[in-house]
Amino acid sequence: MNLHSPDVAVTDANQALTYLKEGNKRFTSDSTMPRNTNKADLGITKDGQKPFAAILTCADSRVSPEIYFDQKIGDIFVVRNAGNCACKEALGSIEFATKHLGAPLVVVVGHSMCGAVFTSHSKATGLSDNLQAVLDDIRKNIGSCPTKEEAVAVHVKSQVEILKNNPVIKEVNATVLGAEYNIATGEVVFL
Repeated sequence: MNLHSPDVAVTDANQALTYLKEGNKRFTSDSTMPRNTNKADLGITKDGQKPFAAILTCADSRVSPEIYFDQKIGDIFVVRNAGNCACKEALGSIEFATKHLGAPLVVVVGHSMCGAVFTSHSKATGLSDNLQAVLDDIRKNIGSCPTKEEAVAVHVKSQVEILKNNPVIKEVNATVLGAEYNIATGEVVFL
């Protein structure tokens, strides 16, 4: 089993991607790693962190990258919000993960049945001002996608472009990818 040790910095985005893909394969085949190293991992990470990837994903309770990528404490730096939006707060967090913590890989992970994207696609109104602002941001990215499912992928790709064009992420030469998590199967497909 090819696992990241939380005290080892990973500088190669391809190695980081391999950790994620192998972890998702373990998750979908019900062969996740043993969880008997939590105490040791807490000791290793108490003074610092060396995540190998930064993940921007949705706040949906069914979408937990530490679980579906089968990773441990200290492995991935996760930023979550409704609709996996690269807003100012998310961008600042990912800048921190890449520039200050050295994560060589950034992945925007959308998911099937995303309520934020689906609601934006249906052009719902009458919501709270804060929620409406999130949905309006998503709506401008998905344009007139014919289906809700296509809108999820289009939104992920738009957030990937925002991250790829971020000056800090460009400066550190982090690799930025998109992916979609299937909430029914647990599989992550990289776009």
